Amino acid sequence: MNLIVSDTYQRALFSTLGNFEVFNYFSVDKLTTRDASKIPFMIWPNGEPCLIANLYMLSLLDRKGRSGRNGLSRRGSKGGTLGVYASQVSQLIRFCYDNDISPFTLNDSLFCSFIETLRKENSKFNPSQPKKTETSLLAIGKICLDFLSFVGRIHGDDNFVSSEGVIRAVELTYTITTRSGKKMNRSCLHHHSLGHEVRIHRRDPITSSQIRKLKEASYTIESSSFIKHRRRCMLDLLEYTGARRGEVANITVDDILVAYDMELPSLRMETFKQGHDAVRYIPVTKMLLHDIKTFIETSRRKNMKLTSGFRSKPDHRFLFTSERTGKKLSSETITNEISKLRTHANIKEQVCAHMFRHAFITNLFVLLIKRHHMTNEDDFRRALLDSHTFLAEIMQWTGHLDERSLETYINLAFASVANYAETISSVHMIRAIQTFDNKHEELMYKLEAGLPISEYKKHVAILIELRNKDFEIARNREPIVAV
Repeated sequence: MNLIVSDTYQRALFSTLGNFEVFNYFSVDKLTTRDASKIPFMIWPNGEPCLIANLYMLSLLDRKGRSGRNGLSRRGSKGGTLGVYASQVSQLIRFCYDNDISPFTLNDSLFCSFIETLRKENSKFNPSQPKKTETSLLAIGKICLDFLSFVGRIHGDDNFVSSEGVIRAVELTYTITTRSGKKMNRSCLHHHSLGHEVRIHRRDPITSSQIRKLKEASYTIESSSFIKHRRRCMLDLLEYTGARRGEVANITVDDILVAYDMELPSLRMETFKQGHDAVRYIPVTKMLLHDIKTFIETSRRKNMKLTSGFRSKPDHRFLFTSERTGKKLSSETITNEISKLRTHANIKEQVCAHMFRHAFITNLFVLLIKRHHMTNEDDFRRALLDSHTFLAEIMQWTGHLDERSLETYINLAFASVANYAETISSVHMIRAIQTFDNKHEELMYKLEAGLPISEYKKHVAILIELRNKDFEIARNREPIVAV
């Protein structure tokens, strides 16, 4: 059989449904439904619905997610974790379609060919490099094996994917420890074509120098005043909240205004990867909120009035909007904005929105290490283990569910803090000082770019006033936790 690899335009094979409910059960003459909003709906490349893949998506509604609740995350424009499953399975669906075979007629040899096809794909940005890393192949393979195991069960063959099955895969079992100390066994399927488990590469945090270049680019790149203002606010929120791009896209005008009026300002943030309604509150400065409130009252308000689609419609209240349509900005647009600024700033290294999150968490650990005068990583790990409140507050800021996810940032933090002596004891005070320094540096850049001296003086006076308020807030907010 000659296998086919399609080199034509590859349409997306799934889209997320809006508000949607599915049948749950029928009892006592009453039909009960359950929420399935944003569940991926899967199709074949010719546009016809893919029944077996959609049945698999429905089955995942009962799978436990990170939060321990039933159902994987469906947050975000692409369906969250459930969307990741759909994206990975799409690649197997495309392979089956191109070669005119059903998923149930796959055998071990064909699955090997599928993995090898993915392995041979070249990057469109650098044709000399593979499109997918071995880590990516491993992730795709595991999900596709899980899907094929489901396919086998649907067709009455529980051993379709097994050590002696049509597709020869072994079940690997591993143990995880929950926050409460409870040990839980988990398992996954592994196929010989996938090779050995490899270390997952994590992106490095964005550097302060790269952030500065991106901010300078936001002033000099050729764009409308609205786009420039929106980009600056976007960069600030990524830097000072550590939010994911989809979480930033979901911030509302009311979130900003409510936080601004708080005695101890904390910004409400939807938390992806933690179930449907999870939120967290991140301590923020008046300086940050003032700049974004100014954007709301000037650039955003003017743009919404000019946008034809919203002249007679109620404001949707999302903070970031499209200049052309006035609709809510997508998380993909945030990715594209960072990419444009990176290109304009001539930054050669990889820079993306999620690297701001890595920097935020690393910097948070740096501040805590400085505050408590930790001298080595073991001392800091013991402090984390000895204080559940300490861990809980860090995880509230970052939106993590498992403290082990924070482990990688400890090494990064100690690398940043080496040979540093800090006398300021408040984490919140340090963050306020850092924000003031960064905001004042931006004003100096504006002054050099032609900002009138009178305007510069006015902005500095406001910044100093807000800084002093933030210092008072920091003193009142003091305990991030005394260890």
